[in-house]
Amino acid sequence: MLKRLHIRLLSLCFMLVIALAASAQRPQTTDRLNRSGQVTVDAPKELEKRNNADIGKQQTNSKDKKVKEKDKKKTDPKSEEEKLNELDEEDNNAKKEEDKRKEEEKKKKEELTPKKPKRTHTSQQTIENRSVGFRIQAYTDNNSKTGKASTQKRARDIAMKFPQYRSYISYKAPSWRLRIGDFKTQQEAKAALNRIKSVYPNFAREMVIVRDRINIWSND
Repeated sequence: MLKRLHIRLLSLCFMLVIALAASAQRPQTTDRLNRSGQVTVDAPKELEKRNNADIGKQQTNSKDKKVKEKDKKKTDPKSEEEKLNELDEEDNNAKKEEDKRKEEEKKKKEELTPKKPKRTHTSQQTIENRSVGFRIQAYTDNNSKTGKASTQKRARDIAMKFPQYRSYISYKAPSWRLRIGDFKTQQEAKAALNRIKSVYPNFAREMVIVRDRINIWSND
């Protein structure tokens, strides 16, 4: 009897193992309730199809929403106006930056370009009288070929720096000479001489004050 009981237990165990193996290989199913209250089973393929359909529907809805928002932006006049305002503001900022850059370049150019001094006397002034006074002998050159040109060049240079003083070029063989100014007193001539020497230190030694006949101009 024990032997029979042992055989039955072995048979039950064997059947249990077979049943467990079969259940492991069976495809998974999902129970759901229909309207009648009955339980139906969906196969995994059907569930996958349903899930894919739901995902596709969600993607379609999302695309439709984006298209609607895009169309709304296109047809919304306020959005277009805001865009135009932004573009105008960008253009204005770019123009301001360009104007600022040009102004800075202009200032730099003016700083680098030497300004031409204004003359303090004009051709309309006339000589009222001649008198004994003082002048500055600024340059002499006894070269017969280059003396005149070099003297004229020195006169132009000094006139550019000191337009308030008149320049007088004369020739007395064998030299060309340049004299500056019409000073009534020696003190006036000395003050002018110091100013000219500070600009032309290399020629300071040859510059001297000389007594000469000067012109008395109409506005002096």
